[in-house]
Amino acid sequence: MTDTTSTEALFPEFGPVTAAQWAAKIQQDLKGANPRDLHWQSYEGIDVAPFYTQKDLPREAAFFSAPGQYPYLRTAKQDRNAWVNLQPVRATGKGREAVDKAVDALTRGADGIHFIMLNGFDFDCDYLIQEIDLSKVPVAYTVSTEAANFLHHLTTGLHRKKISLDSLRGFLKCSPIMSSESYKQLDMEHALHLLEQTLDAPNFYALTINGSHFSNKGATLVQEVAITLAIAVCYTNGLSCEIMPVERIFQNMQFHLAAGTNYFFEIAKFRAVRLLWAKVVEAYGAPPEAAGALRIHASTSRWHQTTLDPHTNLLRHTTEMMSAVIGGVDSVEVEPFDSTFREENAFSERIARNIPILLKEEAYLDQAIDPAAGSYYLEYLTKEIAEKAWALFQDIEGRGGFIPASNSGYIHDLIKETSSQKFKAIANGSEVLVGTNKYPNANEQHDFDPEQLIQSKQFDNTRAAYSYEVMRLATELHYRKKNRRPHALVIHMGNALQEHIHASFAREFFTCSGFTTQVEKFDTVSAALATVKEMDVQVIVMAAPDKQFHDFAETFAKGMRSQHQPGPALILADNPMHLKDELRAHGFDEFLFQGCDTAEIISRIQERLGT
Repeated sequence: MTDTTSTEALFPEFGPVTAAQWAAKIQQDLKGANPRDLHWQSYEGIDVAPFYTQKDLPREAAFFSAPGQYPYLRTAKQDRNAWVNLQPVRATGKGREAVDKAVDALTRGADGIHFIMLNGFDFDCDYLIQEIDLSKVPVAYTVSTEAANFLHHLTTGLHRKKISLDSLRGFLKCSPIMSSESYKQLDMEHALHLLEQTLDAPNFYALTINGSHFSNKGATLVQEVAITLAIAVCYTNGLSCEIMPVERIFQNMQFHLAAGTNYFFEIAKFRAVRLLWAKVVEAYGAPPEAAGALRIHASTSRWHQTTLDPHTNLLRHTTEMMSAVIGGVDSVEVEPFDSTFREENAFSERIARNIPILLKEEAYLDQAIDPAAGSYYLEYLTKEIAEKAWALFQDIEGRGGFIPASNSGYIHDLIKETSSQKFKAIANGSEVLVGTNKYPNANEQHDFDPEQLIQSKQFDNTRAAYSYEVMRLATELHYRKKNRRPHALVIHMGNALQEHIHASFAREFFTCSGFTTQVEKFDTVSAALATVKEMDVQVIVMAAPDKQFHDFAETFAKGMRSQHQPGPALILADNPMHLKDELRAHGFDEFLFQGCDTAEIISRIQERLGT
């Protein structure tokens, strides 16, 4: 951590800057606006200021521990920030195709493999051992059923190949135990069996606590951390005995957490987890080194993954992995950017695999241990997340622990309330999902069937973007069946500057809203009526003086009545609020013009004019 004296010695031309000076500079730059408007509060209830100083650094001794020293805030690694890049591979049946795919991935940059399988009993462990050297390659396994049998077949195969168990590297994640929907009980006997089979494998973690499950349902960072700790404590209490002392359980325990898009918060979250876990280990009276054995696996967030404008997921995944790596995780896993709507394919898997590679080979993030250390903001966030997560963890323990708190509905209600807040924020645009509720691509083309996707069981309906996507896709399906998108005609009449502005504004508004938009200029009402009569449009927008608008509207309405047709919506061009109100009144879904506000329209006009 750099102090004022060393800073002055290194850069004598720069004097120290006080908090008051920063505040004065901000006040000056805001030109009269209230600096309090720059403050905001996160879903976790953390107040965030526009700047931080040395006074905001935590004073607790734990925040000054060095790398490799208890309480392992800066990970237990002392040499470099090494992480393992795992590629997820789904396995069905005997899994031989999955193994072949894994072998190919290892030649293309993956450090290890994460097999995700439904039935562990059917998986051909002998073929796996034959094709991949498990003593050199980290391999993880998520098993939905028969996890103990799978592990038995794996260890038996190792013996046949004369590979020692202590050379095995990777982890086991058991879905029914750690990630079920109900959480009514945890199978301690099964977990104990898994631990006993891997006692001689110090680098293989058989007990994975899946906190990512809660994050992917919309939980806050604080909730994800607190609930993960509560499950870990629940297992520890249920498994500890003479043959399985707590330090042995801790040595075999791993946390699986999701990395979300709140960049700095996520960095702080991973640091806070290690700090709190050290506190749990201390409470059990286990050796401090047991805290350093904690392994953290991070995967990209399913909650933030979107189907619309899917390439924006690449940006999300990159920042998510940066947060995880800077936060000091042990392994990472990137979901393909198109996984919400497309089957596995080589292209998106390659891109996903390359993101951690770029962070290592081009960004050199493996060269620094805990690069967040000393940042006033990040140290403050780490402390805030740790304190709030610990308070929630104690609340859960006060309710009897994870199982009673889960069975009473307390944990479910916590997450439901948070996810509801997030859904509302996305609906009103205060939380932005680029390409979905903000800056949608009006010309986006899909190579999937919207109806089939919406009805698919694989289409994850717990994601943040789900409700928005369903509305957009349902509307697209409606117009696809009609073989058209909604068409808006902007009629420009008159030479006044105001009419020019309104016509330009209307054009950009409806283009932003996903309409095919056409602008026509007429000198007379009769000429406009004659042209409109031959056109198939859903909305007519007039940028015209009031008299011409009313003359057109009266004659147009008579013509529609004579044909017994409702006709298109007729709207006077004006500001976005008025246009939105008129569209609502004519039955158009509000999501079509979500995000098409005044600032967005002006920006589009400026881009078109090249200014």
